[in-house]
Amino acid sequence: MKMQRLGAVIGVIGTIYLVAVAWTSSWWYVPVLFELERRAPQSGTTFNIIWASSGVLGAITVALGAAAYSAVGRFRLLLLTAGGTLMVAWLGFWSTSSRNAVVFGVGGGVILLCFLVSSLDWADTRRHLNGPTKTASDLRLAAHVSFFIAAWGLCGLLGAPMFALRPELAKVQQTTSAEWSLAIKVLVCLMLGWGFTAVAQRIERRETKSAAQDRLR
Repeated sequence: MKMQRLGAVIGVIGTIYLVAVAWTSSWWYVPVLFELERRAPQSGTTFNIIWASSGVLGAITVALGAAAYSAVGRFRLLLLTAGGTLMVAWLGFWSTSSRNAVVFGVGGGVILLCFLVSSLDWADTRRHLNGPTKTASDLRLAAHVSFFIAAWGLCGLLGAPMFALRPELAKVQQTTSAEWSLAIKVLVCLMLGWGFTAVAQRIERRETKSAAQDRLR
């Protein structure tokens, strides 16, 4: 019970941090940063670091709170903490100026493979489900499709044909309006993916609680 209370507190802190710093500040982040850079170059560096790291730190904090609340073993909780720390360090300090298309090619192949495996597993598993759990499974498949389409859109946005990572080619292609359109499509697909996932999780949670209560009767 003590661990659950601690997990709840950590989760609330992470949630407030995500909403207040990561999401809310994003609404005025760009105008403020531009104004700081206009008045004094490099003055917005600290602000940029705080904002850029807020999503990562907030998400990891919420995950740690949820893990502690759900009574995850100490060893796994330690692994989650260590993994989160490594992720923050990697995102914060690692950088590269090289253009390595192989990395993106391999990454895209891994995403494709995972999508295919997930779809095959879904097709084999759904036949054994009943009632609301089937609906939750269907929503998860819809989420996987949405995430894959979003990844495909990001590939087009960062690489061909939008070339967001190659501004010299983007100027030649003159695809500014198309970039905005594709970016919005990617955002919508991500929203759908997370929405389907959240609803599926809620359905499964309700069914799990209902089954547990039936066993206690």
